[in-house]
Amino acid sequence: MTKKKHVHIFGIGSGIGQGLYNRFLEDKSASLFGFSRKGKLPLSHFSNGEAGAFQFDATDQKDLRSFEHSLTSLFGHHILPTAPFYNRPDLIVYFALGDGIFGPIDLLKKKELESHFELNVHSLILLSKYYSQHLPFFTNATFVFLGSTAGKQGFPESVAYCASKHAVLGIARALREEWKPYGTKVVHVSLGAVATEIWDTRPEFDKNEMVSVSDISEYLWCISQLPKSIFVDDLSITPKKGIL
Repeated sequence: MTKKKHVHIFGIGSGIGQGLYNRFLEDKSASLFGFSRKGKLPLSHFSNGEAGAFQFDATDQKDLRSFEHSLTSLFGHHILPTAPFYNRPDLIVYFALGDGIFGPIDLLKKKELESHFELNVHSLILLSKYYSQHLPFFTNATFVFLGSTAGKQGFPESVAYCASKHAVLGIARALREEWKPYGTKVVHVSLGAVATEIWDTRPEFDKNEMVSVSDISEYLWCISQLPKSIFVDDLSITPKKGIL
């Protein structure tokens, strides 16, 4: 933890999370920690402050407990309450994890719904809870929640996805108020269509009309470069044609 900027990205196994992780690899000012089911390093290495891509399943209770303990071990050893503020790194956390369920409501299955909300909603709340106790130790902390235009309006055959993305917006807005005493920035990004794998099973949508993963990764990386006095609440981005 020698670098001033400590970046944690969840959901780096594919899509936007993977693109964002690759973009931060170019940022030599950051100590970069990525988390996904496809990660190669065990979480035990994370507790030692070793940067890299870690194997982590946000729906697995064992992994969640291990992450909570690793987080406490990492910050407890390196960031003491008595440490001078100028010796404490900035913390930037991106939540890019999640999946989608699409189709008519009468075809939805209970097990699929439970799995969807466990990943898209419950994991965000639990991970935020783990970070919350450490926020007083950081001079600057930023949390970026990747939402969707589906979190602000409805789409046909998307009831579960719309509901979970409305929840992401609610989580971000609530934490923004709860964490104000710490000066913590909480940013919600309402994303329009981005050309990720999620669209591969929906041929009615043309990925060529969507925002590219590289472009959205650059946009999201720029959030980490905002001046300290600027607090952004909700950001929205769409393809050229708007909401598809």
